[in-house]
Amino acid sequence: MPAAPDLVPRRVRAAFAHAAVQQAATRIGVRVLHIKGVAVDDDLRSSGGATDADILVDPSEVGLLLAELTALGWDRYSDFVTGSPFGHAATVHHPHWGYADLHRFFPGMHQDPVATFEELWAGRQVAEIGGMPCPVPSAAGQVLVLVLNNLRNRRTVVEDPRVAQVRADPAAWQQVEALVHRVHAEVAFDAALGRLEEHRGEREYWMWKVTTEGGSRSAEWLARVRAEPTLRGRAGLLVRVPLVNTEVLGHQLGRPPTRAEVAREFVHRGVRGVGELRAVLVRRIRRGSP
Repeated sequence: MPAAPDLVPRRVRAAFAHAAVQQAATRIGVRVLHIKGVAVDDDLRSSGGATDADILVDPSEVGLLLAELTALGWDRYSDFVTGSPFGHAATVHHPHWGYADLHRFFPGMHQDPVATFEELWAGRQVAEIGGMPCPVPSAAGQVLVLVLNNLRNRRTVVEDPRVAQVRADPAAWQQVEALVHRVHAEVAFDAALGRLEEHRGEREYWMWKVTTEGGSRSAEWLARVRAEPTLRGRAGLLVRVPLVNTEVLGHQLGRPPTRAEVAREFVHRGVRGVGELRAVLVRRIRRGSP
């Protein structure tokens, strides 16, 4: 017999996850914006079912919300540090509501997470999700999130009919472009429009180059290091690169990994990383790329 959560349609379960997180956030006074999936306007929804709830949290209060969700029975599935090179989201899981990704910023408009959240919050509207009134970004904000999310999935603007529909409306597209400048998302936005080469030489260029064209995990991390504006931030990323993601390893094993298993994975990760970086250097030398 399948587990009980599998008997509930994914979109329904995701809606209730949004509602449950909103209820927790309201209880402790933390501001959140619901993004993607069932949280977007009808004309921007994809045909596929949502698998989890994506929620952008006030960066200054994300720790409070995580603590509250933990107290309410949500388990930490992955942390900000180990989740991705961007370090933008932590994933929590509830036995009834499934998964929720809590974003402290959204890749592509990450230059100033606090100011960006305030900008998106100022233009918020309210949608009913799972029976709860939930703040969501403005129409322009939802389109921008869609564009940037497509970019990370290597899908260009021209390949998405939902975005094409917005571009066909000059006034609506102008609002999106205006928001891009206010949240400093120009490089990622232009990458999604096929204009990345206009930003060659800027810090974020290689990060989105790897994202759009593909590359090894090591190349992705290296590009993220190059995009980091501060020496302290770069040092922090370099320290994280060789670390074993014990959360993912534990999920693969179905139990907490032993010290020996972590050590073995550390060695394997190092060997893979050296090989990947060597391949990157060889390709660049052959192409004469910087």
